[in-house]
Amino acid sequence: MMKQDILNTKKLGYKFYFQDGDNQIACFGSFFTGKEEVYINDDLVSSKRSVGVRSEHQFEFAGNSYQIAYEMKNIISGRLECTFYKNKKLIKQQEQTSIALIKEPKKAVLFIGGCFLVGLLSGYLGFIFLSVMLGA
Repeated sequence: MMKQDILNTKKLGYKFYFQDGDNQIACFGSFFTGKEEVYINDDLVSSKRSVGVRSEHQFEFAGNSYQIAYEMKNIISGRLECTFYKNKKLIKQQEQTSIALIKEPKKAVLFIGGCFLVGLLSGYLGFIFLSVMLGA
């Protein structure tokens, strides 16, 4: 078991937990930076930055070979699948979304609509600013 929950210090991102005997594997992926980290019992065992829709972490621990595979299933809803393998055998698979489209469709529509409006307003203000600066 982990001495402390190391992922509590990580704010915005995906958090997955797997149990392997007495060892807890904690996986974190940032929404914004693409930074991915894998911990075993609070000890960092793998870290990298990924911007693709799929990434893998392979590492050895206590004589076993481990693999964590991330796969973005839906970019719009932020649905991410995390798969845990031990010695090339599938142990467990978990899934999370950054916005809950299925459970709360009203919030999802408001979120996407809000993003659209902010983008529209930013584009308009940028156009006005450039028009004034260029004297057009």
